[in-house]
Amino acid sequence: FSRVLLFLLYFILSPSPGQREPFMVVVEDDAAAPVEKKIMFEQSVKAPPPKYVVQMALCACVNSALLGYDTGVLSGALLYLRDAMDLSTQQIEWLTSSMNYIAIPGCFIAGAIADSIGRTKTLFAASLTFLVGALLMAGAQDYQTLFVGRSLIGVGVGAGLAIDPLYIAEMSPPEHRGRLTSFSETAINVGILLGYLSNVAFMWLDSSYNWRVMLAMGAVPPFVMMVLTVFVMPDTPRFYMSKGRTEEAEAVLTKISRSSQESKQTEADIKRSLAEEEKVSSRDGWMRVLRPDKVISRMLIITLGISLLQQLSGVDVILYYAPILMEKGGIHDRLAQLGLTALAGLAKVSVLFIAMHYLDHKSAGRRPLMLISYSSLVFSCTFIAVGFAVGSVWVSVVGIILFCGGFSIGAGPITWLMNSEVLPLTVRARGMTLGCSLNRLASAVLQTTFLSLTEAITPVGSFMFLAGINLVGFVFLYIMQPETKNKTLEEMYDYFAKIVGAPIPKMSQRASSSDHGRNGSDINLNVRKGGGDSKEGDPEHAEDSEDGIQEIGENDPHSQVEGFGDVDLNDSPKASGQASI
Repeated sequence: FSRVLLFLLYFILSPSPGQREPFMVVVEDDAAAPVEKKIMFEQSVKAPPPKYVVQMALCACVNSALLGYDTGVLSGALLYLRDAMDLSTQQIEWLTSSMNYIAIPGCFIAGAIADSIGRTKTLFAASLTFLVGALLMAGAQDYQTLFVGRSLIGVGVGAGLAIDPLYIAEMSPPEHRGRLTSFSETAINVGILLGYLSNVAFMWLDSSYNWRVMLAMGAVPPFVMMVLTVFVMPDTPRFYMSKGRTEEAEAVLTKISRSSQESKQTEADIKRSLAEEEKVSSRDGWMRVLRPDKVISRMLIITLGISLLQQLSGVDVILYYAPILMEKGGIHDRLAQLGLTALAGLAKVSVLFIAMHYLDHKSAGRRPLMLISYSSLVFSCTFIAVGFAVGSVWVSVVGIILFCGGFSIGAGPITWLMNSEVLPLTVRARGMTLGCSLNRLASAVLQTTFLSLTEAITPVGSFMFLAGINLVGFVFLYIMQPETKNKTLEEMYDYFAKIVGAPIPKMSQRASSSDHGRNGSDINLNVRKGGGDSKEGDPEHAEDSEDGIQEIGENDPHSQVEGFGDVDLNDSPKASGQASI
C-alpha cells in the first residue's frame, strides 16, 4: 500500500511542463554601444523519469522503512517494556541508543561491502541482520537478549542506511535525483507512522505480550526487502562497469534512460569517472577523505556537517521519547500518548511530500529548504520549552508536531540526498560511510543522555539546548551550503571547484558542458561566428563570459549556437525546436 501511495503521489506532485525564460545576448559593434537582444529559449518539457527508475527507487526505499518502523514502534513499546521488565531510565536510554552505536561499524562495513559485492547484495545482508534482530527482541525474556537483538538491528540499519540513497542516486536522472532520493526519507517517515499506528492497534492486547507483537511486526519489512533484492532489483550501472560487467551495465542503462543517446552519454560519463578512480589506490582513496584537496574538503565539510546536524537537531529523541515526554508533561492516558505521537508522525509524512515537490523546483531547491527547515526547528524547540515552562503540555505537543513538520521540509530528505550526490565517485562510498557514522553517533549520544539531561536541567533547559544547536546549524548552512539541484554526479566536482576557486581539469570541463546539454536544466551556450568552426582561445571567434552572456559580431547575422543548431538573428528561426528569437 505504501509503495502504491508513494508512486501515485509522486506523479501527482510532478511539476508542470517547461516554461519560457529569457536569455540575454549582447551584440557589440566597435563603433557603437552594445545592443541587447532578448532571446527566449523554451526549455524542454521536463519529462518524468522512466517508470522503471521510479519502481527501483521505491524498492530500495523499503530498506529505509525498516528504520522508520523500528523507531516508531519502539517509542510505544518502551512504555510496556518499562513496566514488564521494570527498566530504569538509564536502561531505556542504552537500549534505545545501542542500535546507533552498533550502526557505526555497520556504516563502515557497508562501504567496503557495497564496493565489493554490490549495492543489492549489501541491502540483502543488512535486511537479514535486521530480521534476526527484530525476532530476537520480540522473543526476549530478559534485558540482555533485548540488548543483543537491538544491536543486531543496529548493524542492519548502519549498513542499509548508507546504501539505499546511494543506489537510488546512481539509478536516477540528474534532474529527478532530488525527488527520487527523497523517497528514502519518505519511506522512513511512512515506517515511523506505521510503527506508531502499530502501537495504537496492539495496545489493546494484554500488556504482558502486546509489545512482543509490536516488535515482531518489524520482521515483515526486512523480509520484503530480501525478496526484492533477489528477484526484482538489479545492481547499478556504475557497480557493473566497475567490475567489467559491461553487458549487464548496458542492459540496466537501457531501462533507466529515456533515449539511446542518454544511455550512451551516461555510459561515457561513468567510464570517465571509473578511469579517474583507477588512478587512486584503495589507500589513497581513504587519504583523499582524511587529507582531501581543497575541493573535496569543501564537499566533506558540507556533507559531514549536515549529517551531524541532522541528529543533533534532536529528531530521534523526540521520535523515540515523545510518549515519555508527554507523560512527564501530565498526559497519562496511553491512548492519548500514542495517538498524539501518531499525529506527529502523520505531520512528518505529510510535509515531506511538499519537500519532494520543491527539491528540484526552479524557484526552490536544496539550500532554501534547508534554511527554512532549521529555522523552523529553532522555533519549534523554543515552543516546546515554553509549553513546559508555563505548564501547558498541549503547547508542547503542538511544538512537537511543528518540529516533525519542520524536520521533514529539509533536514530529513536533503541530508542523505546531499551525501549521495555531492561527493565524487572516488570518495563517495567512503564519504557516505563517514557521514552515516557521524549521523548515528550523534543520535546515539543524544538518546543516551537526553532523558537524564531532562531530569537534571528540566525539559525547558533540554529543549532550549536543542534550539541552540539548531541555530548553529542554520548559521552553518547559510554560510556553507550551495545549491546543487540539476547537477549530474559527474559534474559536481567541477561545480565545487568553481566555488572554492580551484582549477578545473580541461577534460572534466568538457564533460561538464555535455552534462548541461543533456540535462536540459542549465543553458550553457557557445556562440560561433558565421556558422564556421571556431578556434579555441581566439576572442575574435568565440568568447564565453562567466555569467553566461555571449558576445557575437553584430555584422554577422548568421551565427551558430553550439548544441542547438543554427540561429539567424534576423530571420528568427527555431534552433532544434528549442530556441527562438
